[in-house]
Amino acid sequence: MDDGALGQELGGHLGGMAMGVLRKSFTTVAAYVQRGPEGMSWLCFVGGLVTCAFGLMGLLNIFDVVFEPLYYVVNLYQLFFGLATCILEAPKEWVRTSYKLQDFQSTIHEYAKFLSTFGGRGLFYLFQGSLAISLTGVSPQFLLGWYMFGTGLLCIAAQYKIIPEDIDFRQAGLSGVGAGGGMGGSQAAAPYVRLAPEP
Repeated sequence: MDDGALGQELGGHLGGMAMGVLRKSFTTVAAYVQRGPEGMSWLCFVGGLVTCAFGLMGLLNIFDVVFEPLYYVVNLYQLFFGLATCILEAPKEWVRTSYKLQDFQSTIHEYAKFLSTFGGRGLFYLFQGSLAISLTGVSPQFLLGWYMFGTGLLCIAAQYKIIPEDIDFRQAGLSGVGAGGGMGGSQAAAPYVRLAPEP
């Protein structure tokens, strides 16, 4: 077997593996979208956690304060935006049991009311994504930016009920997810509501 044929076979194999990973990723995201607001909230929460981690890692390089102060400030923004995302998207069980989390959510909703709707949060996540994309070339942070951009688009779609209530992903060839067959079944995209702190 010559080098050209070997390279072509290897390229085909790697391409097939990449398509499998993409298909599995799409299936997983589709399953969370199908859960409705709670599933999409988990997708956003994960994005917030990773945004926090990248922001914190960027802040650990203290030499950037002197040599790249703008980059350092953007990492500080990312850390705070990631924290805000985690507070907004915290699982309901955590909010019920933590009065501090309830207070933080109430404060955010009082002073940044636009974050109390899917559309407002979607715009916030689009901004976070564009910030991460602008920081570097192709890197994990670049991929995070596109992930946050995607969650922003999903939230905006949910605001305007563009995401159908009963998504059948089997028609797209994704047999692992379908109407009633996904992780938790399908739910209608309801308005975004979080628990208010108990008196």
